[in-house]
Amino acid sequence: MTKSGFIAIVGLANAGKSTLLNQLVGQKVSIVSPKPQTTRDSILGIWTDDEVQMVFVDTPGFLQSKNALGDYMLRSIDTATEDVDAVVVVVDGHDGISDKELSQVKRYAKGNVPVVVAVNKIDIAQPQKLMPELAKLNDIEGIAEVYCISAKRNKGVEELKAALTKYLKGTELYFEEDDITDKPMRYLVAEIIREKVLLSCDNEIPHGVGVAINKMQQLDDGTWDIDATVLVEKASHKPIVLGKQGAKIKSIGVHARDSIEKLLEAHAYLTLWVKVKEDWRNNPSVLNELGYSTKK
Repeated sequence: MTKSGFIAIVGLANAGKSTLLNQLVGQKVSIVSPKPQTTRDSILGIWTDDEVQMVFVDTPGFLQSKNALGDYMLRSIDTATEDVDAVVVVVDGHDGISDKELSQVKRYAKGNVPVVVAVNKIDIAQPQKLMPELAKLNDIEGIAEVYCISAKRNKGVEELKAALTKYLKGTELYFEEDDITDKPMRYLVAEIIREKVLLSCDNEIPHGVGVAINKMQQLDDGTWDIDATVLVEKASHKPIVLGKQGAKIKSIGVHARDSIEKLLEAHAYLTLWVKVKEDWRNNPSVLNELGYSTKK
């Protein structure tokens, strides 16, 4: 009999939630960058084998909202942790488990859903410093299990996944066996482009980058024709994304196209534009256009 269920992945920004999701699913379904709040939406990653279907819900990092997009992200976290079979709280084992992380663990441990703590980044944590940090979790009642992992190096992830199967309550498949996410291809393509912008611009551009897919069409020969606009919040950000004589946006396009072709398993033409949209993170129409519904 197939066991199935939903497991939410929560934690502070840059704890490694998206990297963990990708490892659990075995494919990249959530973008990753060093920037906090890279994940803006709850995204499902689906793992199915002969015995189980585990639906993992990746969430934005906990944050203090400063705009309409932030409000949407907070609602995404709350919605993602409703009606799940278990919650995995990812904490940063390298920098030490902070009071804010402990507070989040306590918050979920008080609920009626099993809480598993994944202490991440043990590959770069010194053992003598890690043990006292793990001891902080001993005093928290309600934690079902604690696992030490390195999501980046895929250490301890399979053990964590195997342990999570015991919490699954369903007996039916919620998705097709070959599904890996609930998001449409247009969403995944836009996220890939946004990831490459964030990685390319490093610390030069803050969080105010969005990507709108203007056209995504498969041609008769199987090739995809994709046209997208990178939105920035300030006029001063546009030349940064473009780069000298357009060099940076061309580089972003090359890297994005490579990842998009792997996703679509087909060749693709990609045209990128850069447009200034002042304060778009507080503009409901733009948020809806980008897929961040502002409706409560």
